[in-house]
Order: sequence, then structure tokens, then C-alpha cells
Amino acid sequence: MNPSPEQYITAIDRALSQDNFHQAADLAGEAFKCYPNSDKIKRYMQVFGPKTLEFHRLSPNPEMSLNFNWVVQNRLSYRGRWVALKAGNLVGDAASLDELKKQLGDRVKFLFCTVVY
Repeated sequence: MNPSPEQYITAIDRALSQDNFHQAADLAGEAFKCYPNSDKIKRYMQVFGPKTLEFHRLSPNPEMSLNFNWVVQNRLSYRGRWVALKAGNLVGDAASLDELKKQLGDRVKFLFCTVVY
């Protein structure tokens, strides 16, 4: 036996309140199959719509943790400076992002750049 439209709506609202958007979208799809004339369920289907994009989780980049650790360990020495890092190693630093870009040229595209606070 299928849940009632109100039960589906409650479940969708609960999933949304918990930032579980995938579950809410799946519930809305199920609800729409059972209750295509429900105005509230129709509105949810307009929001979630047909799934046209696929999401792929990228594998973790081990360099990011090395870069983050560098920032944490060196934050006092480079506070307020822009730094460019590669695998936890300092490649360049400057007072502004524009200055860092001038200093590194096209290499900046392949580096982790951030301002240190």
C-alpha cells in the first residue's frame, strides 16, 4: 500500500529540512507516479524536474591536504599574503592576486592559490 499524498509531502519536507535533496527528489518522483493530480506534488516535481544532469564525485586530491597543512603551519608568517602552492610546497607569494599572477604567469592555472588569514 502506498503512502498518502500527505505522507509523501511530510517525508519530502523532512528530507529537505535535513538538506537531503536526493532523497527528497526520489520521494517526489515516487509520489508523482502515485498521485499525478496532487497540486503540491506537481510543484515538487517542477522544482526537482526530470533528472538531466549526472553528478560524479571526484576522487580526493591528496595535494589539497598537503596545501591545507602548509597554510595552517605557515599562516603567521604569510598572513595577508597571497600564496601559490603545489603539493604542500610554496611556489610563490605576493601582496595581491594580480601580483601573484604576474609573478607566475600561466603556471598559476595549475597551482592552488589562496590568501592566508
